[in-house]
Amino acid sequence: METVSNEVIERAIEILGEAGIPVEETEARLAKLVSDPMTVRRLADFIPEAFGLILIAHLGDGKMNIAMPSGFQAADTKRKWHSFPFSSEPIFIHATRVATTMYHNGLRDVFKTVSLKSSTVSSVNNALNQGAKLENATLSGPALIGIPAEIYPKPQGRCLRSFLIGD
Repeated sequence: METVSNEVIERAIEILGEAGIPVEETEARLAKLVSDPMTVRRLADFIPEAFGLILIAHLGDGKMNIAMPSGFQAADTKRKWHSFPFSSEPIFIHATRVATTMYHNGLRDVFKTVSLKSSTVSSVNNALNQGAKLENATLSGPALIGIPAEIYPKPQGRCLRSFLIGD
């Protein structure tokens, strides 16, 4: 797994935060930041999920008592799904910090644009449009289709702490 600096993650956030850019162009621009196509996929997938989970955590001023996920799922080459704590993905961890700062202090347009690319936000939006209530809901983490489980170390036990503890 290619290591990605915080500066590269922040540049990727800027790219993902530009409204109206086609997916192909966004991914081409992300590819100029890193050398590995799998790292492009990690940037394109994990940054929006981090932003989306920060957005969801703050719905109703954070008073909806939504149980947030502590990790994500990825399939191996045999199509068996594995669970990983968010701490397995450094891109997600730094993107969460940036998203939290942006939500509270900053670039709301960029925050919104990136958040709306999240599959989790899309799922929550679909549920709300069908009349579901979020109060006391439990969210599961994203299931990543384009990122193989093999790139992550096998987790040691279950990660039960939410990434938002201490937020």
